[in-house]
Amino acid sequence: MNRIARIQRRKISGEIVDEIKRLISEGVFSPDDKLPSETELCNQFGVGRSSVREALSMLAAAEIIETRQGEGTFVRKIQIGNYIHPLALSIVTEKQQTLHLLEMRRYVESGIVELAAIRRDQNDIKEIRKTLLDLEMKLQLGESEMEADFNFHMAVASASKNPLLIQTIENLAQVMKQSIEYAYKEKNLERRWQSLQEHKDIFSHIENQDSLGAVSALKRHLENISKLFS
Repeated sequence: MNRIARIQRRKISGEIVDEIKRLISEGVFSPDDKLPSETELCNQFGVGRSSVREALSMLAAAEIIETRQGEGTFVRKIQIGNYIHPLALSIVTEKQQTLHLLEMRRYVESGIVELAAIRRDQNDIKEIRKTLLDLEMKLQLGESEMEADFNFHMAVASASKNPLLIQTIENLAQVMKQSIEYAYKEKNLERRWQSLQEHKDIFSHIENQDSLGAVSALKRHLENISKLFS
């Protein structure tokens, strides 16, 4: 346990969470390993019991650890389904996270844009166009496009009129925004303008009720992002 770093900064519970995630990602704690007791963690981290308990609660809520009655607290096996939770997802590297998410989005959002092209109404067109204008304005001002980029995909999901697909994108909001921001860090200015055009292409096919074209444009957009990490 001598590899545990003492906590120096606030918020204390968040720092404990980050440190335990680091220990898991580096293999110090493996799936099914039992964590030290609360008392041992308090001593190792040099913090109070309330901070340790809060951190363990956060990790349990993220399904990274689990408490087994009469046995103690153990590291859970991270399944693909757990990736949907932002805290669990952040255990993997940003690059790996982004590639996993892009692969998933390729299949989920293909269905979304197909339905959006079929079911969109004039209100949907107005909302999607609004997100594109915001995206372009952010780019012109040199500001982060993360929120506007996500809002575009959320508006397209809303146009699908499928509540489960809409809920899926809403549930992925935090990890999508995190990965979008990471992807933007890999783009030069030319690529960022190209990305805007790709969003416009997706919208154009949706507006024209061209479902096949919308799917192709969406896949092309995600493939171009994936190339940034190859």
